[in-house]
Amino acid sequence: FVVIGSLTALIITLTLANLFNSPLNLTRWIIQIFPLLAFIPALLGPGLRPYQWLCFVIMLYFMMGVLMAFSPGQQIIGFMITFFCALLFCSAIFYIHQQQKIQKRNNQIAKS
Repeated sequence: FVVIGSLTALIITLTLANLFNSPLNLTRWIIQIFPLLAFIPALLGPGLRPYQWLCFVIMLYFMMGVLMAFSPGQQIIGFMITFFCALLFCSAIFYIHQQQKIQKRNNQIAKS
């Protein structure tokens, strides 16, 4: 799964960003990481709705990454967050599209 891999990479990148950011703020890290961790059990299930909601939520992280990418001293981590957000968004959209095609084909086979 590219979706789970890029989600994990985004979580690790956010963790590293908070570790190297001074002062270390545990509350900010929890607020940033918890919404992403909440999606993991749902993404392992059979439904497509969690993938759709993840795409909405990931846009907030994308905006944060772009803002960080153009902030002095945070360019590298900002570009990494932006990259993993774009990868996560595109892979989730591709997965949704493929699964909808499979479901449509299965429904047509079942009708005939």
